[in-house]
Formats: sequence, C-alpha cells, structure tokens
Amino acid sequence: MRKSILIILVLLSVSGAINAQERVQKILEDLLESYGSEPEENVDFQEVIDNLTYFSQHPIPINEATKDNLLQLYFLSDMQIEDLLAFRKRTGQIYSIYEMATIEGFNIELLQKLEPFISFQIMENGTKYKHSDNDIILRSTRSFSSSDDKSKISAYEGSMERYYLRFKHRSNDFEYGMVAEKDPGEAFLRGSNNYGFDYMGAYANFKIGKSGQKVYLGDYHIRFGQGLVASQGFSMGKSSEPTQVFRFAQGIRSSSSTDENQYFRGIASQLKIGRYTLMPFVSCRQLDAHIDTTAGKSTFGAFQTSGYHRTPSEIAGKNALGQMVVGANAGYSYKRWSIGFTAVLTQFNAELDRNADLSNQYLWEGKQHVAAGMDWKGSIRNVFFFGEIAANPTKGKALLSGVLFKPAANAELTAVYRTINKTYFSFFSNAFTESSRTNDEKAVYLGFKYLPASSWTLRGYADFFKYQWIKYTTAAPSTGIELSAQLTFSPSEHTELYLRFFEEEKAVKVTSGNYKYNAVQKIDRYRINFIQQVNRNFSLKSRIELSFFSKIEDEKGWLAYQDVIYKPVARSFSMNGRLAYFKTEGYNSRLYAFENDLLYSFSIPALYGEGIRTYLNIKQSFSKELTLWLKVAAEQALYQPETETIDEQKTKYELKVQLRYQF
Repeated sequence: MRKSILIILVLLSVSGAINAQERVQKILEDLLESYGSEPEENVDFQEVIDNLTYFSQHPIPINEATKDNLLQLYFLSDMQIEDLLAFRKRTGQIYSIYEMATIEGFNIELLQKLEPFISFQIMENGTKYKHSDNDIILRSTRSFSSSDDKSKISAYEGSMERYYLRFKHRSNDFEYGMVAEKDPGEAFLRGSNNYGFDYMGAYANFKIGKSGQKVYLGDYHIRFGQGLVASQGFSMGKSSEPTQVFRFAQGIRSSSSTDENQYFRGIASQLKIGRYTLMPFVSCRQLDAHIDTTAGKSTFGAFQTSGYHRTPSEIAGKNALGQMVVGANAGYSYKRWSIGFTAVLTQFNAELDRNADLSNQYLWEGKQHVAAGMDWKGSIRNVFFFGEIAANPTKGKALLSGVLFKPAANAELTAVYRTINKTYFSFFSNAFTESSRTNDEKAVYLGFKYLPASSWTLRGYADFFKYQWIKYTTAAPSTGIELSAQLTFSPSEHTELYLRFFEEEKAVKVTSGNYKYNAVQKIDRYRINFIQQVNRNFSLKSRIELSFFSKIEDEKGWLAYQDVIYKPVARSFSMNGRLAYFKTEGYNSRLYAFENDLLYSFSIPALYGEGIRTYLNIKQSFSKELTLWLKVAAEQALYQPETETIDEQKTKYELKVQLRYQF
C-alpha cells in the first residue's frame, strides 16, 4: 500500500516537472551549498559539474547502465545502485520512472534528481547505445577594483585576466581532451610562458575488450577505498546530506581539472578478470617548491600549492621538484561484498625537511614514502558496511569504519568512527575527516535523514572530534564538536522552503606576547531559504542568513538576497540576477553564498564588512552548436572592518565571458 501511494505521489510530482536544464542547475546548486560552514579548499567540484552536465545531454540508458556508469551520479549510494541493478535483473526491463518508484529506497526526492540523467530506451538485437560528443570551451574573466594596488599589480609578470581553454571528446569507448589556464598576474605568450598558457594538461582513455578493461594516458586521478591512502577529485564531506559519507571508490578517472596539485600524469590501467580487478598506475610529474641546495644536498620545506606563477619567487619554484609515484589497487567482489588492497610508493628528487613548528613534529620527512591499506564494503539486507585500515613504515596507523542503516523506507541512519594516529601520513589521502590533513584525529560522526511526510525532510548530523597533538591552528591537544540540522518543506517541485542550522565549537590558538594558548571558538549560522517557480519562465529565490562568532571577542553578521531567474521555454535566451545586502562586524563572521555562473564554472564568494553585491548572467544560444555566456558582477563596500571607516569605499567589478562550441 505504501509503495502504491509513493507511485501516485511520483506521478503527481513528475508530471509538473520543470525543464531538465533548470533541474540540473538546482542539483548543482544544492551540492555546492550543502557544506554547512564554508567551501572546503581541497574539494574539486569540476568533475561533478562535468558529469552531470554531460549526462543531462546524453542520458544514461538505465537498461544498459553498469555500476561504473551509475557511480558517476554522486547522489546514488552504493546500496541504491545494487538495489537498482538487482531490480533490473529481476524484472528484465525498466520502462519508466514510475516503475522505479517500487525499488526500495527510491523516494520522490531521489527520483526527481535522477530523472534528467537517465533514459528508458530499449536496444534491439543487442545493439549498444552509441554517441560521440566534442566540446570546446573558451573563457575569459577579469576583476577590477576602484582601489587596486597598482604597485602590487606591477610586480606581476602578466596581465590580470584569467584565460581558460578546454577541448573534450567523449564517446562510449574513447575519450580524450586537453585543458589550459592562465591565472591573473601570470604571463601569456611572453616571459616565462612563451608558448602561451601557464598550465596545460592532456589526457586520453580507451577501452580494451568487452570486460571493462581500460587504459589511461596523460592526466588522471585515483580514488580507492575510503580515502585513507589515495583519493583525488571530488568526495562529499560533512554537508546537509548527512548520510552521504561513503567514499565512492571509482578507481581511475581521466582529469580535465585545472587543479594543479591533485592529479597524476603518466599511465594507468583498469583490468577485470571475473570477480577480480587490478588497477596499476605510474606517474612522473613536476611539482612547485623552493629547493634549497646550500647544505650540500637538495631539500625543500613545503610544497607550493597555490598554482600561481606571477612573481619572480613564484616562478622560481615552478616545476622545481620531481615526483614519481608507483602503485596499484587490487580488488575482489562477491555479490554485495567487496574488498580492496592499495599500495602507493612516492619518490622525490629532493628531501622534504619540514620547519621546526611543533605541529610538524610527528609528520613524515624524507625522499621516499610508502602507504598501504585495505578497504571493504558490503550490505546485509538494509545495512551497509564500509571502511578502510591503512599504515605506513613510520608506525603510522589509521582506521575508518562506517555503517548506513535504513530502518524504514523513509529513514536513514549513519555512523562513522575514525582513529588516525599522529604519525600516519599519506600524500594523496582525502578521507572523511574534520581536518584537511588526514592525520592525528579521533572522532565519531552520527547522521540521519527522515521523511515524516511526502513534503517534509529532516536532516542532521553531529561530529565529535579530538586531536592528540598540536595542529597548526592550536597551541595544545584539543577537542571539538560540529552540529547541523535542516528542515525542508517541498509541497511541489515548484516550491521549496528550508531552515538550516550550523554550529561548530573547537579550540583555536591565541597568541598573547610570547605566550600561546587555546581558546574556545564558536560559530553559529542560521539560514532560511525559499524557492518558488512563478510560472514556466520565471523563478524566484530568497534568503536570509545570520552568523555569530565568538572567541576572545564576539562578531555577528547577516545576509539577505533576492534572485530572479528568467528561462523562457523553447527560447535560445535566458538570464538571471541577484541583489544582495550583507553586514558583518569582521571577517570571522563572514558568510558564503553560491552564485549562478557560466557553464562548467561556479563561484562562492566570502562576504564580510558591509556592502551590496549584485550580478547578472546572460545566456544566448546562436545555434545548436554555439552558445555564449556573459556574467557581470559588482560589489560596493559600504564599510571595511580592516580600515574601520566608511570613507575608503571601494567597488569591485567582475566580468566573465564564455563561448562553447559543440560538434
């Protein structure tokens, strides 16, 4: 009876669906805004944006889809994919989205997210779905300010424009492409970049045989286990989707990102023999660092990870450090269970010699590093288990173990336990942790998601963490807690209202003369967000958010904005804009707000002080192949906490232009 009611609700909801592109945009926006505090520095959203945009144009044939295909839709859990594949095997064919409502765990919210990215076409006589897509993106951006520091800009080798170029070919069995970028201040076609862009990368991958074997050349990233040993690219952290904490071990993927740090360059392969998989990889590339040879040997104190090469100092460190990485992942799967083993050897041509800061006392130093781990995942009925253990020769040990439990179709519970000692270290780790560095942490995370009625969703999490040693931001061992809750009301696909609460309390280092000690820092944020599709062409989005900060001194702030989105049906032109007002007492009470942007691009600016920010996006399609995007943004500062005056008002402008050609 419950499933019958669910099917009726899906019919009513999907029948009034908005256009696919707008739904894709909303999914991307929800993802980027799901982080409760602020954007994480090591999160690369580019892969997710690329995949969702691509699959909205080339939907996955659900009756032909493999687990690897479905893993590229970030919002499907491993358990849901297994249930979907089992349902398809049992029924033979899936004919509509309504039929999928009978799959355990596929509620209205999930089906609405899934619908733009799948199709139900049925191939005859074993014919496989084939397509070929070529995509060229050209982008230029420039920021201006009425109070630009001319002396600082003149110290840069190049102009302040940012240039971006990307070409991508994608088909069933073959993919290749290239990406190039010039950051503001970097030279272009002169100086240290006589050949054009400061950063360039290329990649290719192709299938061999019919069993899923694949070869990767050029730039790629790896993602194994739960990220204790190696995980590059996008992974969900703590967010307003509190039960999506499982790291999808997608193995090897080509990289078209402009992140100049989190990728490998070389050759890799994916081999499958029955239930066994083997993924070896080799990478040789140059990293940015300042090499010191004064002591008779080559050493470096830290990596230069900004990606900027504008000044003589930054240019001197460009590609100065050689890195070679060799590793492999071996896996075995049986029914709903799998186990994997990962080992990574990293070699540098100079020795890492960290500075004498106490936070570095137990971290690895040297020229050669090894990390290895074992991961597992599997389910028994409505309980999903996952985890990983890892170690390295410096007596570093790490464990992450989690469980996802579905006591009912409308409820999910998750728990994650992690313990990582202070000597554990891996260059390429990106696990589900509080700290950006997977090191020295003991914690317990609890999350839940509950749908009490068809229009209501309640989500929340609590994370309790402890550090055994000093961090860069602390003066002594410390503890902390992070809490978040969100209540969402969606009476239809055209209307959504949610309330969100976020709180973080932890110890932070305070310096008083020569004395350093820990002080409790607390951040609270409250948000009310309303979205309404007025008609087929217009949508409105409104938000009010409050921020409270306390440590030695207290700060508070607030933000309010109104968005208007105009997307006429079956027209080649669309536009959207925002008017926002913000007022905070300092940088510590800053607020973040996702902004609509160009395709394959996004922005989440930090807003602090007092000011008004506005922007306008315009999209114009000249033909099926050629599309132009334009964004103009302006921010008028009414008060700057650094100067504590309203006399030095300044206005910042931003201009972005993008051209896309598909063939």
